[in-house]
Amino acid sequence: MHKFDTSQFYKLWESKEGRQIMSTILNDPDMIYSNHTFWREKFLIDPQITPTDALGRATFRSEMRRIETGSMAHLRAPLGDSVQREVGNAEFYTGSIPDFITDGYLETAKTRLYRERLYAQLGNDRELVQEWVEQVAQPQIDSVNQTLSNMAAQLMSTGKINYQYGLGIKDKLEKADIPASNFKTAGAKVWSDTTARLLDQIVKMVKDIKDATGVNIQFQLEITRNMWNNNFLNNAQVIEWVRYMRSMNNVLLPSNIVVTTEMANEALTSFEGLPKIVIVEESQKDQTTGIVHGWADTVAVLRPIGYAGYIRRTNVLDEEVYSKFANKAVQFNFSSAVDGLALVMNSVIPNGNLKEWHTDTMFSAVPSLDEFLYHYIIDTSTADQ
Repeated sequence: MHKFDTSQFYKLWESKEGRQIMSTILNDPDMIYSNHTFWREKFLIDPQITPTDALGRATFRSEMRRIETGSMAHLRAPLGDSVQREVGNAEFYTGSIPDFITDGYLETAKTRLYRERLYAQLGNDRELVQEWVEQVAQPQIDSVNQTLSNMAAQLMSTGKINYQYGLGIKDKLEKADIPASNFKTAGAKVWSDTTARLLDQIVKMVKDIKDATGVNIQFQLEITRNMWNNNFLNNAQVIEWVRYMRSMNNVLLPSNIVVTTEMANEALTSFEGLPKIVIVEESQKDQTTGIVHGWADTVAVLRPIGYAGYIRRTNVLDEEVYSKFANKAVQFNFSSAVDGLALVMNSVIPNGNLKEWHTDTMFSAVPSLDEFLYHYIIDTSTADQ
């Protein structure tokens, strides 16, 4: 007879070895897959943990200096003094780091008895561990990634985060201090208009921004997959440019050619002044709304090449509080996941005459926009007035 309390599955909750076993499982890419990780493409994890105050609140500060450029020198008489110029102060905005929790897992005594009998027959817990990974750990980690990705998409495409998802509190979490002048309209024509000189409008917008700021930033233009497919690939100027570039290689295409992504990518790299175009692909599942997106199809973002900011984080209080003050009848195992952003808590809790086995995942994190002075949000559905 195989003893259930020697299995790894049992130790996930009730053994001192459980933390190490759980950590190994949660951080094994062959066990827990990286799904819904749009946020990782745009944000780095802040290496510093934001401290909490006496009330448990953690406030981050996103700070940057405006890039200063020189101007032409002043003509002077010999020994004339310079014109004194003050160095600009750093600009910043602050925000609070919110707390999140995913759907929890509950195992009853009846289910636990079934697992013990199954282990006694099989002699290994491979199926039990795999079931916990697939039915419990993976969905909870996916929930963390979906939440971070939705907030990242909202922040980048609107400059703020309005969290209206899940079954808990609904709240406005953050507003980046993007200058009002950084919110742009489409240009001469809306981008959905196939007759718009779309590439010329984008190039003009970039040039106008560089002339206004005096800074020669390397920009990238970020748009959704739907905008790329519906607006860019069907735009008359894009089609015209693809045909022109092919003709330079003695390939003549008909005027009614259907332009593919490969054809457009190849041709647009040669359009002078056009920034690199990056396709945004993100979607999440909300329990009440269904499939949601943080980035609307009518929004484009022009911003410096590279990461948009940091995932600001603080310690989840549960481990510290429960480790010190929990009822002695309750057992806990804790482990971190998602590169330290999330805390997974396995607990054994009395419920009347019987025990219950729980798994809960919590995290305290939010993205911050750290290039906000040079982050431009374009409403492509509204033409310039």
